[in-house]
Amino acid sequence: MKKHAGVLVLVALVLSAMKTYAAPANPREQYKQAIGLLLGNNRNQSDQSDALRLLRLAADQGYAPAETGLGAVYESGDLVARDIPQAIRWYTKAADQGDWIAQFSLGRLYFFGDGVARDTATAKKWLQEAAASGSGGAAFYLGRLHDAGEGTTTNYAEAVRWYKQSAEAGNPFAQQKLASLLLSGQGVQRNAQEAYAWLLVASEFGNHSVDAQLQSSMEADLGKTGADAARQQAVSLHDQILENRAGNECNGWPGQYSQSPTAPPLLFQSACEKVR
Repeated sequence: MKKHAGVLVLVALVLSAMKTYAAPANPREQYKQAIGLLLGNNRNQSDQSDALRLLRLAADQGYAPAETGLGAVYESGDLVARDIPQAIRWYTKAADQGDWIAQFSLGRLYFFGDGVARDTATAKKWLQEAAASGSGGAAFYLGRLHDAGEGTTTNYAEAVRWYKQSAEAGNPFAQQKLASLLLSGQGVQRNAQEAYAWLLVASEFGNHSVDAQLQSSMEADLGKTGADAARQQAVSLHDQILENRAGNECNGWPGQYSQSPTAPPLLFQSACEKVR
């Protein structure tokens, strides 16, 4: 019996060694293989260990998507113990290569002071980099940084600019923030019709905290003709947002359009990084 058990252990070791040597040399392929293991329907502990090993192999060769992925692993604590300094280390390597997910992730960590001292200047730097690549989540946080009470000099015009970018990407909470500034005329000329149009869109995209305001104020502020015009404008804005999203594989993760937007999780990152 002991001899039989010894043979099984030897076979397991041989198979493990074969699996190790099966890793591709190309970091792009290592990354893709890691994501494939994590996407498997019957994923087990061995698959997770192999995926982490492959991510490390690719990251150690300076492959930015793998560096971002490794940062996400350390930030989430799913495959290893949560370690924000390590997450920041790997995110920074990828962010310095222009990876928008890493830039956004760094900006968010510094914005909230999650596992690191809150630093709005550093947050702003990385969020601006990510927003330049089209990140609606990064634009939302930039709007908050320039809005009142978020740790930097208030600049409503800049807040409007960033909230609008996030609103046009489909964030219903940015749409609400933008509408509020349009109604108050802070940082922009007051435009009640456009404001209510954005509130209607925000409600359509799931932010129902605006519903009471729409029911109590829209027609009182605009009159029936103006309210009808706002509804027509809302339809146009809504359709444009959906058109912009069409065909975008990097879309639909939990937290993408939340009140505190998050970066795409590891299982979405291959599509978001356009890795094929």
